[in-house]
Amino acid sequence: MKNLTAFCKNLWQRMNWRPNLLTWATLAVALITVPALLLPFNPQLFVENGWVENIQLVILVAAIVIACRAKNDRQLFIFAAFVVVFMILRETNMFRDIFCMKYLPQEETCRWSAFKYGYLVSAARWLFAAYVVYYVWRYRLWRTAWQYICKAPIYVWDLLLLGLAGCGATVAEFSCVDSETMEECCELVLYLALANCIWRYSKRNNA
Repeated sequence: MKNLTAFCKNLWQRMNWRPNLLTWATLAVALITVPALLLPFNPQLFVENGWVENIQLVILVAAIVIACRAKNDRQLFIFAAFVVVFMILRETNMFRDIFCMKYLPQEETCRWSAFKYGYLVSAARWLFAAYVVYYVWRYRLWRTAWQYICKAPIYVWDLLLLGLAGCGATVAEFSCVDSETMEECCELVLYLALANCIWRYSKRNNA
């Protein structure tokens, strides 16, 4: 009950409805999603390793740079950078397609298990995940995160775009929808909103 009270205290006063420039840019990209679904855009723009996905990777790399340059609560933002690294690994599957294209015959299914030492990739991924868990435990980051939850501004539009884009990207993978264009567009909005949230929260004590 005490934790719930701490969260709810001054909740309305903490709501920040003021968008910044990147909020407007994220909203513009979100609005472009509608015509992208309805109009005959080149589908090659939205395929794996296509233009949209490469733009996503640029945004995610920028988010890592922003997180690593945070001066306040640095350990928390380094953890945020780790999370973004996981997103890049998910988007690229650790650049599996590049290795498949170069080293596997076309008839071979593109999987890490097709490589002699492909199991090392999965092992490295699990080791990285284990280090991130250790990092969270070492710095007790849940305490810092709870302070943000209870006291930090709530950037309403950015968090709303983040949530809606995440839901849209998930729905796009359902078999009844199965829209690669929708998935990639929603992920682009998601990553823009995430980068903006990292930027705004990392700068909030300096504002």
